[in-house]
Amino acid sequence: LLHGLRFGDPTFSLQGICEGSNRWQAATTFFCFLVLKKQEVLRLCQTAPYEDISATPGPKFYN
Repeated sequence: LLHGLRFGDPTFSLQGICEGSNRWQAATTFFCFLVLKKQEVLRLCQTAPYEDISATPGPKFYN
């Protein structure tokens, strides 16, 4: 994640972050995504229901 942000690709996916995780860890990560969205740290995008969620830095990401 940090490697991508440092080298010009600010987009990352929930599926990529949760790869190899169990259900509890994936649910916790999803909840953290929602909290960070609410705090405007992340922008989230999902093209259709049940599709992967992509995240990019929000307005407060670097603060």
